Order: sequence, then C-alpha cells, then structure tokens
Amino acid sequence: MNKVFCLTVCFILFTIFLLGPVDAALAADSVTRSLLKSGALLAAVLGIVGISLAGYMAGKNYDSYTGWERYTHGAGQFFNRKPFQRESPTYEKTEQHARLRYIDSLEGRLRSMMTLMMSPGDSDGAKWSSTAGIEALPQPLKGFYLENKDAYTHMLKAFELLRKQQEDWPKWATQFAIADAWSKAMASLFELNISKGMSKERIDTKAGYPPEPQDKPEGWDFRGIHRKKPLPFKSTQHASRLIKKITHTFGATLVGITKLNPDWCYQGRLRGVGEVDYEVPKHWEYAIVFATPHEWDMMFSNAVYGTSYDAYSRERIIGARLEAFIHELGYPARAHVPPGSYDLVTPPIAVDAGLGEQGRMGLLITPELGANTRLGCVTTNIPMEVDRPIDFGVKEFCKKCKICAERCVTGAISHKDEPGIEFGYKRWKIQSELCFQVWASLATGRPRGCRICLSVCPYTRKNNWLHTLSKYIHTRDRTGTTSSMLLWMQKRFFDYPGARDFLPPPEGKNATYHKPPDWLMTEEWFDVEKTW
Repeated sequence: MNKVFCLTVCFILFTIFLLGPVDAALAADSVTRSLLKSGALLAAVLGIVGISLAGYMAGKNYDSYTGWERYTHGAGQFFNRKPFQRESPTYEKTEQHARLRYIDSLEGRLRSMMTLMMSPGDSDGAKWSSTAGIEALPQPLKGFYLENKDAYTHMLKAFELLRKQQEDWPKWATQFAIADAWSKAMASLFELNISKGMSKERIDTKAGYPPEPQDKPEGWDFRGIHRKKPLPFKSTQHASRLIKKITHTFGATLVGITKLNPDWCYQGRLRGVGEVDYEVPKHWEYAIVFATPHEWDMMFSNAVYGTSYDAYSRERIIGARLEAFIHELGYPARAHVPPGSYDLVTPPIAVDAGLGEQGRMGLLITPELGANTRLGCVTTNIPMEVDRPIDFGVKEFCKKCKICAERCVTGAISHKDEPGIEFGYKRWKIQSELCFQVWASLATGRPRGCRICLSVCPYTRKNNWLHTLSKYIHTRDRTGTTSSMLLWMQKRFFDYPGARDFLPPPEGKNATYHKPPDWLMTEEWFDVEKTW
C-alpha cells in the first residue's frame, strides 16, 4: 500500500514538474507567465519533496535491508563488478612491503597486556602493572611501545577509562538493559569457546563453534577428513561456483575468492601453536572471504545501542559450517572468524577478492552493504577460479568526504587528503589506541565497540531505489561531479550528533546516530523509572 501511494504521489508531482515549464513557454502575457513560473518552481519543490518522501518510505521497507532479506543463494550480491575489475587492487604496493606482526594489531597488544596484568607474578602482584613502565614489559611489547610512546600513553588512558566505565555502568544499566542483554547473548558463544579453550585438558570441541585450533595447521586443518583422496572438481570454475553457492546458503550475503597474499597473515602468533614466528602453511593457498551486515536498525543506533556480536555470530556459524563442509569433501580448511579467532587480516583479503575497497576508517566498503560489513574467511587448497579486485570510486570519495573522521570521538581517523604508507602499502592509518579509548568511554556494560564510523558512512545505506540509482550514477561518473553533489546533499540535509555527544554525561549525552528501534529501548517494554 505504501509503495503504491508513494509511486502515485511521485508520478503526479513529476507530471506537474514537467508541465510547469511547458505551460510557461506557451503563456502570452506577463501575469500568466509569472504565475506559471511560480507554479513550475512550486512543482519542482514538490517534486523534490515527493522523491524524498518516496525514498524515505522505501528505506523503511524491510525488503531494502540487504543481507537480511528472505532469499538466499547470493541474490543480495547484486552489484555488477565486471565493469570495475582491475588487474591489481586499488591499494599501492611499495618495495618495503612486509607481513604484519601480531603485536602490530591492537588486539594483539591488548591481549598480551591483559594477560600480563591478570597473571600472578613472583610476588602477590601481577606479572606487570602500569606503575612498572615500558621497560618492565616483555618483548615484543616493550620494543613496540618504546617506538610508539604515544600509543603506550593512549593505552594507559584507555585502562583508566575502562575502570571508570565499570564504575559508571550502574547509572546506565537500566536504560540499556535490553541492548546489553542482546549483546551478551550474541557474545555467549565466544565466551564459552574461550573458557573451554584455556587448557587442552578442558577443551570440548563441541562447545566452541568452530573450536579453537589445538595443533599446528598441518594437523588441525586436516582433522576429520575421512576420504583417502579429495573429491575432484570438474574444473576450477565448478569449484568456485559450488563453494560460493554453499557459503551463501550458510548465511553469507557476499562471497569472494582469492589467492592468499602471505603479507596478510599475522606474524608472531598462530592459533594452536602460540606466540611464534612461522611460515605461512602451503595449504593456505586460497581464501574464501564472506561478509554479512549488522542488523540495520541496531547498527544505525550506534554507539550505545549497538554491538558487533550479531554479525560476528553469523560469521562464526558460516565459517564453522564451511570448514566442516570442505573437510567432508576431503580438503583441508581453517576458519578465521572475528572477534579474535583468526590468524590473518581480513579487509585487504576481501579487497583482493573483489568484494569492495578499504575506506578512510580502515573498514571494507562494499557496493551492497557500504561499511555495514563484517568479514570472515576460510583458508584451503581447493583449486578455484579467483575473483578480481574492483574500483568503484571509494578512494576518491573518501578523500573529500571525511564524515567518519569528523564524527570520530577521539580523532583516531585521519583527516589527511592522501593515504600514508604502512608496512609497504598505502592506506589511511587508524590510531588504534585512540579508537579503543572510545570503546572504554561509552555507556555500555563492557567494551563492545563503537561503530560510529561505519554508521555515518554515506555508502552505508539500505538498498532502496534512490540509493541504488545514486550508486549506479556515482560509480560511473569518474569526473567526481555526482559524488560531490551527493556529498553536499548528505552534509546539508542529514543531521549528525557532535562527535563528543556520543559520550556519557556530563561531557556528552549518550547520543546515537539514528533513533534506536523500539525493541532495544528498555522503557518501551519494562515498568522502570526513566531517569534519562
């Protein structure tokens, strides 16, 4: 009913818009011309209003929630990538490229420091505390923070904010009760997996999904294979088509396949082995990378009503199912799924596989989902036809947009016009410790992320006809005129909270990008006193 009404209104207004100039041209006297010019102007305004209204109503329709639609088999991966395929990815590789060390990631540093602070030392205290300073840290943490003293200062500040976050949580516990419970429910699978994986004696391979590796890849990745020989595919094309179709049926919205670049495998830690340097296993030849979105209304109500665990839980299920499926075919497979069960960095792998491009905020931006994209990956040696990377204008758009940088609470996202060089590859560098400070500051029961940058990104829009048309024109207009016009409209007509408004009072006001859905608002469902 809404669709029919909106289309009818748009048709009438568009007709008036067309007839106004025609009648004005036929008018003989000045009074009539003046009236008709006014009518034409009014028709133009009404036409814009009608289009905006129709676009708004289309956006409200659940059918436009890409990745949550009622069909499978890859129908959500509707963007035609062929016109934008290139022989090489859009990032630039320099002579000094190198593999990332595990300690170069925030998760690696945080995991190592938290382990030190929670493990008993020689005396009654922990192995390390902030009063001991950088010199008391073991390598490679010590070396990293001696070279990056600002990052060390930011991390200590984040630990202080974490303590305050826990102290302040009772003030927000009622307001965000459902959001916190929903996030914890989504996170329960990961917590069970971690608790069961603390020692080999306690490991229950059915508890975690997928279970954490307990052996070298040459053993673990081949576990459960019962065939003497793997089933032979008719061709590499048959292999890639089947694997993509199966991955879609497991719940993936987007799927791509690429040869694995060893530079994207973290050095310094390998699940099932420990903190060691290692050679990338030979059977990690191909990477099947898949993507799903967050639930759209929840995602747009970031930061305090949001969580990453809804998309992460879907990624884990897809990864575990795909790993088991490939084992049944007789091939080795290893699932790499967030938030911590992976041995490689997924965004550049997805870039290689043609799913999208990396944006200013460091996240993957895809044509279908924008930045509302969470990634998982399975490594294997199945001979498959690989996808080619695409260039649909993200890099040039990010140069002039900067909305994510402007709305970042701590300024962790670069405002620079050009990407820098990191590990021999050109990309915008994110100050990870500053990003983590936001996690540690929001009104949440525990750090569960921020995601403001992916919410405000202009590419993160639902699949209604207005945004589909905009993407179609923008990606084909290499003059940049269309993107400049769309960006002007975005900044002119869309409201954004101030960056610091996302923080709790008194500095902020627990702002959200969009109004949260009613199913996440405690006061809608429970008899509680509203004090906010």
